[in-house]
Amino acid sequence: MSARYPNSVQDLIDIFSKFPGIGPRQAARFVFFLLRDKKFLIPQMKETLETIEKSVALCTECYRTTDANGDLPLCALCADSKRDHSTIAVVEKESDMQNIEKTAAFMGRYHILGGVISALDPESPKRIHLRELHARISKALSAAGQAEVILATSATTEGDMTAMYIERILAPLKDQHPRLRVTRLGRGLSAGSELEYADDQTLRNALNNRK
Repeated sequence: MSARYPNSVQDLIDIFSKFPGIGPRQAARFVFFLLRDKKFLIPQMKETLETIEKSVALCTECYRTTDANGDLPLCALCADSKRDHSTIAVVEKESDMQNIEKTAAFMGRYHILGGVISALDPESPKRIHLRELHARISKALSAAGQAEVILATSATTEGDMTAMYIERILAPLKDQHPRLRVTRLGRGLSAGSELEYADDQTLRNALNNRK
């Protein structure tokens, strides 16, 4: 008969197992690490999670995390008048955006999808911010008469599928507006690689050679 964890321990293992790249064994390590110093770590973790729940929101424009107590519903990047509002880099997640920002090679704005499209999940297009992306591009075209959408998805099967899906839904808009450019990152990203792990020089080259 195999030994079982207490129900509350197993519940927390199950929660950690939902994190990207974390399996049950690694999740169990996290839980037992917390339990080794539960008088300090667990209260600290609880307080931090409660603070995040109350003080962090999503930018209403790009869906980046931002201060919920701020005067504006926009993050600092979207509120920055020096950035090019007609150029939008579409990324899968916020860590991809942060990696591009580190290159200092992009002065446009971002749109964080919040996920990718999966062939195994027919509902996946409904779970990411595609409708909002279409609305932002239409708004940018109305304001500036032109726009560029950079599909900065990862060089993975799902990343490519997401980029192709976006190209397809933007095709009618592109037919109506010849000054709408839809580009992809240039060569440099290895096939199967996640954008968040690319080094600065590789990303800089990919941005400069987009097409």
